Amino acid sequence: MSQSISGSAGQQIARAMRFLPFVPPRWLRNAHVQTVYASRRPRRWNFGWEKWEPVEISLGKDGKLRAEASWQPGPAKDSPLLFLMHGLEGSAQSHYLLGISKKAYAAGVHTLRVNIRNCGGTENLTPTLYCAGLSQDVLSIVEHCRKNLGIEAIYAAGVSLGANIILKFLGEQGLQGPEYIRGAAVVSTPIDLELGVQKMERTQNWFYQKYFVDKLIERMRRKTALFPGLADMKRIEKIRSIREFDDVVTAPHFGFGTAENYYRLASARPLLRNICVPTLLIQAEDDPFIPFEPYLDSGIGENPFLRLLATKYGGHTGFLASRPSGTDQDAYWAESRVVQFLTALTFEG
Repeated sequence: MSQSISGSAGQQIARAMRFLPFVPPRWLRNAHVQTVYASRRPRRWNFGWEKWEPVEISLGKDGKLRAEASWQPGPAKDSPLLFLMHGLEGSAQSHYLLGISKKAYAAGVHTLRVNIRNCGGTENLTPTLYCAGLSQDVLSIVEHCRKNLGIEAIYAAGVSLGANIILKFLGEQGLQGPEYIRGAAVVSTPIDLELGVQKMERTQNWFYQKYFVDKLIERMRRKTALFPGLADMKRIEKIRSIREFDDVVTAPHFGFGTAENYYRLASARPLLRNICVPTLLIQAEDDPFIPFEPYLDSGIGENPFLRLLATKYGGHTGFLASRPSGTDQDAYWAESRVVQFLTALTFEG
């Protein structure tokens, strides 16, 4: 896997690739059950890497990111690298990042699981917070892999919020995208942040809303203990919704002004037409807090570099099947499709 397929060949692979269907058991065809159970079910790892080492990536004046790397044997430059970005309030230890990275490592790829700013216990590494629009961090990751490791064949995978960051970066780069990333795959991406927050505000999603808000507030407690004066915790403790958190904390911190403006400027949706890197988008139609409609009218079908793999079931980052499909290592279907897609873009020289 020492060379990369790019350009028209990459487009052809993205379009022509066949995927095994997602078949969940009947009791996992409820979006909420799929979402919660798939994330809480104990994982058994009998494949992939056995160890990892910490890697710090400079963000310049914004501090550092910390990642967890698992290296293939031999010189670093001889194998491609897949970096992975997690979702809201996740970390490099999120089960889905572990699953994708172990499957990719088993396929012969270096893996680099990145903690988004402040996540995974890294609040002390940066004076900033995090948001869905930090596409500049993708550039820092790529530059680190090139300059410090000598790796040119770089691929990306993201889940939820991290997936939006990757798509936003690729859309901003346009024709220059392949100079940085040769292929990407994303799962359960909130490509339209405003519509996602609107769906989160529905009554049936109160559990998710409370869970994420509680986690965000707890993180701000830790952050302000390290950086006094960063935010008004008395006001933050009263927050009860993600929109309110973004209006009070995220948008002002990053200069967006309001939550509405943040959602407009940080969403990947308007940039999807510009992506020139073979990219797989996996999305469940029943995702409880990401609407499917934006996937139908955002130019995905007209962009030859994009391949949408939509499923009737799957919930949010769930995709737990009845049993492993084909030669898959386990029943986490979306993880295997990510690795199938990305490894198909590389071949033996």
